[in-house]
Amino acid sequence: MISLDKPHKELCQLKKAVKALIKQNHEGMTYQEICNRLQQRSLFMGTYRNLLSMTSSVLGLLVDEGAISCREEGSSKIFLYSGTQSLHR
Repeated sequence: MISLDKPHKELCQLKKAVKALIKQNHEGMTYQEICNRLQQRSLFMGTYRNLLSMTSSVLGLLVDEGAISCREEGSSKIFLYSGTQSLHR
């Protein structure tokens, strides 16, 4: 029998790490900046491809939950902590 607890825990940890990174950067962060920071801080165990995929999914979940927001700047998406969005409009 396969336990779903480990993937669920890892997803929760990654969501917390991504949200904390974005919250610390009041000007917002791009997807690439988030992935690079997670990799530098060794907050993710696995391949870089898995990191990219999981981070993309986590960002989508956090936007859907309203925990973060996303705005487009040129060809980049900037992810902002929802509490700071109104400060930069």
